[in-house]
Amino acid sequence: MSIKPDWNEIAQRIGDDLSHDDLHSEWSKECKKWLESIASEFGSDYRVEESPNFSIMSNESDRYIHVFSGFLERTLKRILNTLDGIASDEGFGKHVALIFQDIDQYYEYIGMFFPNEGEFGLSSGMYINEGYGHFVFPSQDINFAEPIAVHELTHACLVHLPIPLWLNEGIAVLMEDVLAGNRLFLDKEMVERHQRYWNEDTIQDFWSGESFMAIDEGQELSYHLAHILARNISQDFSAFAKFSNHSNYEDAGESAAQECLGLSLTQIVGSFLGEGNWQPDGRLKSGSR
Repeated sequence: MSIKPDWNEIAQRIGDDLSHDDLHSEWSKECKKWLESIASEFGSDYRVEESPNFSIMSNESDRYIHVFSGFLERTLKRILNTLDGIASDEGFGKHVALIFQDIDQYYEYIGMFFPNEGEFGLSSGMYINEGYGHFVFPSQDINFAEPIAVHELTHACLVHLPIPLWLNEGIAVLMEDVLAGNRLFLDKEMVERHQRYWNEDTIQDFWSGESFMAIDEGQELSYHLAHILARNISQDFSAFAKFSNHSNYEDAGESAAQECLGLSLTQIVGSFLGEGNWQPDGRLKSGSR
């Protein structure tokens, strides 16, 4: 099997007329074959380990995988509970995590999912929502791996929603805050950085999602702004859940904000950045990192 299989062909071959358990079993088998092909491609010391809801490809120690898989199982339950009515674990097959032994192999792998041309910001982990969705990151101490896993697993639980990238990332960093203790840092200097950076042009990159891949400070500030907005609008969780379920990347969530929150995106951003021309202009980008 290729390390980038034709998942559409596999889906047609498996079909959809099997029982739920059989579909889960068939997709799990295909997933394991795929992970074994990746392991073979990147080194003989890689292997695939499984827990009830996860398949993990790595060359980490048995102890590391035991601790990490246990963390993933607990975190999945906590995400679904914390984001009740928003997050979902529907689908067939197990969640997949790829842990590469160094940053070079990590970028070699994720590079297959980027255009051949262009510059893209650095990342410490990524959820790849292509084919069989999976999250990837380079090897690191378990204490650093856990918040990354919270972030990327949150993305995996949001793939059923056509939400804009800023909201997807906002919810993911909010879960890092809630479940992994990565608290929102906000002081006078950070506020001033936001006020200097965002204007009527740069805010369009935020709404479209382009700034989350920026090679300048826009990437950092985009995640930070998304965190602020998600935290603020989630204070009324019932309204936030409704907004998340109705939000669409095609208008950056504007219609859902007005309908579910009673606020425009201009008002939502303006509560932090102050008055300005913050209205989305219609650029499109969905997905997650």
